[in-house]
Amino acid sequence: MRSIRLPDAHLPDVTGGWTCQACSTAWPCTTAADHLTATPCSCGRTSYWEKRGPRNWHPGERCYTPEQGVAARVADQAKGRAPHFPPSHYYPPKPRRPKWPQPEQRHAVAGAGDIRPGTWTWVEPGGLHPGWGDIHHLAMIVGAGTPKCLVWLILDGTVHDVQADRLILSGGPRDRDRPAWWSWTVAEHLAHRDAEERAAAPALPVQPGLFEDLTPV
Repeated sequence: MRSIRLPDAHLPDVTGGWTCQACSTAWPCTTAADHLTATPCSCGRTSYWEKRGPRNWHPGERCYTPEQGVAARVADQAKGRAPHFPPSHYYPPKPRRPKWPQPEQRHAVAGAGDIRPGTWTWVEPGGLHPGWGDIHHLAMIVGAGTPKCLVWLILDGTVHDVQADRLILSGGPRDRDRPAWWSWTVAEHLAHRDAEERAAAPALPVQPGLFEDLTPV
């Protein structure tokens, strides 16, 4: 069955001169190209955006200085937009992280606050160590909590502690049928669940006759 999203095996190897990790050919390979939309960058090169995901790539050298990147981010935030400049791909070495086989948990989110182990999420750029790049990564929650969740990264099987406010739900209904809570961060879902549990908790009864022997002052 054909995958509906870009297989992680066909992600680019930036250290080898932008080649496909699986095919060892120039990236994007034929498989990757079916899942990408080519967009011309202002620098003259071509950026590639996932058709069914938030990730994007900009092959070649960085086309902006760090100062320009910060200025662009500030300008976009001031206008209420998400930053749109391409990722740099100049990543530092990855630190050691534990590797697990894919967890067996499976959980489909049924409503607001319904976050359990087995929930698939996207880790937003900045949620992981810079060695994993400034792109979205697909990850499964294996331990839900605040302020951090334990997640399993599908890219390489590594396990990370990620801030819950840097995790967003993966998949879901089509945009026109998608409920508003689907765009919440995992932190917002967990806060909503905690608030509902507190509201539903029964009030503790007062022990009968507890204050009968007290003498008024």
